[in-house]
Amino acid sequence: MYEQYRYNQPERKFSTGLPIGVMLLAMVVIGGYLFVGSALSNTPRQQVATVLPTSVAPSN
Repeated sequence: MYEQYRYNQPERKFSTGLPIGVMLLAMVVIGGYLFVGSALSNTPRQQVATVLPTSVAPSN
C-alpha cells in the first residue's frame, strides 16, 4: 500500500542474496558443529543388529 503513494520515485528492488547467504552460512556452521562434536566424542559407535524370525512350516 505504501508504494502507491510514492510519486515520481523509482521502484524499489529487493534482493534475496542476504537471507539466502545467512541461511547457507547457518547450515555450514551447524554442520561443522555436528561434525566436530561427533569427532570429539569418545563414546564408541554402537552396532545395531536386526534379527528376523525364522519361518516354521505348518504341521498337518
